[in-house]
Order: sequence, then structure tokens, then C-alpha cells
Amino acid sequence: MKLTREASAILAGASIGMLALRSGRLPLVNPAVYSFAGGSLWMTTSRYAAKTIIAKRDPRAAFLVDVGAKAVLLRGALEVFDPLSLSSDVRAVLEGPGYFLGMAGYALRNAPFFAGYLLDLAKLPREWMPYNRVVLRLKLSDADLVEGAPFPPAQAARVPAVPAEVSRRLAGVSRGYACWIEGGLPVIRPAFWEVDHREVSVAPASGRPKPGGPGALVVESHHRFRPSMMVGACVRGTFVRSGDGEAIAERYGIEVAEVPPAVGLKPERVTSWRGFAITTAVPRSARQLRVAEG
Repeated sequence: MKLTREASAILAGASIGMLALRSGRLPLVNPAVYSFAGGSLWMTTSRYAAKTIIAKRDPRAAFLVDVGAKAVLLRGALEVFDPLSLSSDVRAVLEGPGYFLGMAGYALRNAPFFAGYLLDLAKLPREWMPYNRVVLRLKLSDADLVEGAPFPPAQAARVPAVPAEVSRRLAGVSRGYACWIEGGLPVIRPAFWEVDHREVSVAPASGRPKPGGPGALVVESHHRFRPSMMVGACVRGTFVRSGDGEAIAERYGIEVAEVPPAVGLKPERVTSWRGFAITTAVPRSARQLRVAEG
């Protein structure tokens, strides 16, 4: 797929984007280093990573690259190439030079991250070693430019059900990402966010999820080249009508009129990461709901 000049400039201006997949009913979103070549988006990950397992089951995916004032949303089908799989090797060969050019471009573009991996090599878990990595290709079905928004510094907010160190690192992050499902494919938008007494409020900069639908909020702290120092959390659950625009306005120090339409997010599952350590938890409120529903 050929992109517009503006979309291509956005992809060239960043090195990390947000990948969203449909993990059963709830979407899962996490950051990924990428390159764009041959009309496809290229990434690598562990063959044991959740995104690899999900992509094999349901390839529908979206990828958002956000450079501030503008962003581009890419959507399509995710394909997994595993070097230890004969069928994957055959598919790679049948792709011709496109596959190898895509991976060469990925390696050149993300050289600082490869250096970061080498610095952390002695501490890498076995499943994240180079010999356990697979290639992901997002074959695009559509690409849309997304209007961004200024995100002023924000007061601290605690992401629910995450380890204390993750909570501390994410408390002051002002730019979050909201994800929901439209037309069977995930949608991701930059979003304002707030957590007040475990009540999560989300205000996407553009678009709006439907109350009652599944979705997610992602809050992430990047590192320029060290994957082991990246920290983030993906709060997954159901959108509800109780979004608090006033609480968001107070957190960001802006007028209520400046806050986009807000919705609530009732957490059902929270996945957090600190480097290569990944944990998933069920918030207390979700456990109580499950007991009540019996």
C-alpha cells in the first residue's frame, strides 16, 4: 500500500508506535519498534510474546505512530514469520526481495535499539534472546491521518492494579492512548486520562468509543534505545458513560471546555511491563463484579 507524503513523513519521524490486536473480546495494546518498507510495516518480537500468539489466532491489527500534532493510524492483517517454521521460511522465500529488504531496512533504522539489546544481553530472559525472535508484518488495508492535541504537563495519577515501581514511573505521563473496535478492526487515538478512586476516565483527542464496547487505555514511558528501561501499562475493560471531564481538566490544568468528550473505562484486566518483566492482574473491582455475577 502506498502512503501519502504526510503519512510517510510521520512514519519517518518516529521509531516507536503502538500495536493493537484483538485478544478475544478485549484489545491488547503495547509499544513496538518498527520500519516501513515495501508497503508493509515490519516489527520483531519473541515467539512466546502475547502478540505473537494473538496474531496467529486473529491477525486483525492496528498501529499508531504519533509525533505530537499529527499521527497516522495503519490497519490491516498481521502476519508472523518464524525462522524455525518451515512454512514461514517458504513464505519468506516466496515473498521475494520484499521480505529481505524489509528486514534490512528494519535493522538499519533501529540500530540504536539493537545496541540497547546488546547492552542488556546478559540480563535478557531466554524467551527474548535473538534466537527466539520472530518477524511480524502488518499488511495494510487502510491508513488514516489522525489529528493530535497538545498534552500539557499533568498531575500524578495512579494506574490501577500495577506494581508500585510501574505506578510511580507512569504517574506523571500526560499522553495516553485509547483503543476500541470499529468495523472489526482496532482503532487507537492519543487520549487524556485520569484515575480517581480507581475510576478511570479517558478522553480521546479525536473519535469516541461507544459505551458498552470493549477497549483499552495505554500509558507508556519510552526509552530512547534501551528496551529494558521501557515501562508501561495497558488497562483493558468496558467503556461506560461515566467519564469525568472535570477530573481530567483538573489533572491537566485546563478548562473543562478544552477536554474532548470523555468516557469511563471499567477495568477488567491490567497488563503492565517494566523492561522484559510482564505482569497481568485483575483489579479488585473486577474480581468483586465476577463474584457478584456468580
